[in-house]
Amino acid sequence: MSKIPFWIFIIIASLYFCGTGIDTMDVDASQYAEMSREMMNSGDYLHVYDRGYEYLDKPPFLFWTSAISMKLFGVNNVGYKFSSILFALLAVYATYRLAKLLYGEATGRMAALVLATCQGLFLMTNDVRCDTILMGWVITSVWLIQEWLMKQKLQYLLLGCAAISFGMMTKGPIALMVPVFCFV
Repeated sequence: MSKIPFWIFIIIASLYFCGTGIDTMDVDASQYAEMSREMMNSGDYLHVYDRGYEYLDKPPFLFWTSAISMKLFGVNNVGYKFSSILFALLAVYATYRLAKLLYGEATGRMAALVLATCQGLFLMTNDVRCDTILMGWVITSVWLIQEWLMKQKLQYLLLGCAAISFGMMTKGPIALMVPVFCFV
């Protein structure tokens, strides 16, 4: 299997950013964008509000990252979608590292390429929800815990547990259950 050049991944990443020109999709994504904007404007990152009412349906991580991104890039599509794109890229990188650890460099690059070019990932970076961030944290936690199992360095276990905890702040206990199922 031939090695996939790194510049291919740069082109794919740039395509994700080209997708920021597409308007935010209706219903969930636009609701989450407005909630993130409210959080950014109020400066209250401990409470999540939807049109002035407390919102308890989702953990806050998506709103935190989107509010911070909007603060940096403005209240626009780039500002809202930036964090989702970053976590999609984290998922691609963690997939590469996990597959490389288990099967070698060429397989790692191929696995990353398959994920990076998946139509679903392009959709997930444009229809911003918790799932892209959750995927980034879950794949990262599985990679880091596998790294710990093979190398026995405590830092990998601690980072893997941190990734699980951030995943739980993104979408709840599913971020713990997937790694548990992988290793049990």
